Amino acid sequence: MATEPSKATRLGLLDPLRGILALCVAVYHLSVWFDLSLSGSGMNMAMARLGNYGVSAFFVLSGFLLFRTTPWPRLRKEGLGRFWMRRFLRLAPVFYLACALNVAFRLGMGPEPTWVRILENLTFTFGAIQPNLALVTGGWYVGLVALLYFAYPALAWLREKGGLGFLVALALGLWAWSLPSTLHGVMEQAQWNRFHTYVLAPNQIFLLAWGALLAGIHATTEKRLDPKVTLLLALPLLWVLLRPSPQFFDHMTALTGWIRYRYLLVVTLLVALAAFTRDGEPGWFGKLLARLGAWSFGLYLLHPFTMKLVAPHVSGRLGFSLALGLAILAAAAVHRWIEEPAGRWGRG
Repeated sequence: MATEPSKATRLGLLDPLRGILALCVAVYHLSVWFDLSLSGSGMNMAMARLGNYGVSAFFVLSGFLLFRTTPWPRLRKEGLGRFWMRRFLRLAPVFYLACALNVAFRLGMGPEPTWVRILENLTFTFGAIQPNLALVTGGWYVGLVALLYFAYPALAWLREKGGLGFLVALALGLWAWSLPSTLHGVMEQAQWNRFHTYVLAPNQIFLLAWGALLAGIHATTEKRLDPKVTLLLALPLLWVLLRPSPQFFDHMTALTGWIRYRYLLVVTLLVALAAFTRDGEPGWFGKLLARLGAWSFGLYLLHPFTMKLVAPHVSGRLGFSLALGLAILAAAAVHRWIEEPAGRWGRG
């Protein structure tokens, strides 16, 4: 099974999609923190779905990209040490920066920063213990992706031996593992413990396997969609996420039960559409979104800090706009001065 894409650095519309997803997450959090919409309103529900399921789409996207661009032959040639170093340098520099800012300025993001918690974050072992032990808002995603990176060599070997059948079994098996948590385990918890339960590995990592299955299918065919067809097919999927029904007031309601799987199927199909789109020369707007995609990790981790900076002084829509603008500037800066040098070091 051929697994090396013709252009490893650009696959369809995934770069612009990454930028859109990061923007959705930041807009959702900032809209809640700056109290821009009433609970249960159409805007509030749409932002809740786009923000929360934007993170879910990042899981699918992460699984797709890793399995699509790093097959077992490449991994074996590169060596495990080099592979893990590259992955470490992808996550650690910006994550460590965010954790250091939180601890240094006592911003209260995450648990009390004891030496045990700091060690867990430095080693990324918190993902296997409790993802919400991250010392930065949103860091639970980082902890779970670190688990994938650690386990990936074994998964890549099994994929090489088992082919597409292994990926199907992995996706279905991990999905089945999520059923108890999604259908009743989260909402049975006390209110304060629901999100802590929601972020646990059984409820999330099957999305990485769904992305891996997409990668396996992507590698079996050269057929690709025209970008205009992709956008047309994406419209009804977006409507499912944006429509103002069913109404909910507790955002966890939209993240549990069978309805969660419906929304997860929608975002997985959106990732698939982006991945199966023919490469082409993007216009100025596509280039802007692709640039935002390059900054996405920094935007994801740093927008809570710009909120902390702005909120004590400016509220409402102006505060929201300032915090979002500063977050984008900060993401661009850390990409230029931290992520790019670290990436060159990892490839060197």
